[in-house]
Amino acid sequence: MDNMTPEQKAFLAKKKAKAAARRGKEEEEGELGMTSLMDIVSIIVVYLLKSYASDPVVINPTAGQKIPMSKADASLQDGMPIFVTLRGITFMDKKVVTMNADGEVDKAQVENHLIGPLFDAMAEEVDKAKAMAERQNREWEGRLILVGDERLKFSTLVDVMYTAGRAEFVQYAFCVIRKG
Repeated sequence: MDNMTPEQKAFLAKKKAKAAARRGKEEEEGELGMTSLMDIVSIIVVYLLKSYASDPVVINPTAGQKIPMSKADASLQDGMPIFVTLRGITFMDKKVVTMNADGEVDKAQVENHLIGPLFDAMAEEVDKAKAMAERQNREWEGRLILVGDERLKFSTLVDVMYTAGRAEFVQYAFCVIRKG
């Protein structure tokens, strides 16, 4: 407003005077105070947190993992994630099994399809989850989200699923990336 010519200033003043005469009062300057700005920011933050939290499952694949592509349209439900890659098996953010050079579980750790270290980790988490569900007066669902590599051998997948079944997981969901 400082770089306006005197003619432009006179025109704006005349325009404001005409508008005030029509309304019968002076035009008020509107200001946005700091409190109003904080309210707006708070509302935006709450909205973003709510929309982020509405997705019950967030899967962060491990480095180098190639999740299979699919045309499946169902969304994942909440469950305990297990990451199976060519380098190892990670359950509840702990690497419990290391794979050999062929991308298979070491034969010394597998007995009749049961992967020992994985079963121990799963059984411990199942006990915790059951106790928590009991304290919350709800039934434990026993859902496992399997995040596998697309190059994974079927025999390894069978061993992991058998071990999960023995650890009392009854529902399985396979994590895939939707095509298109």
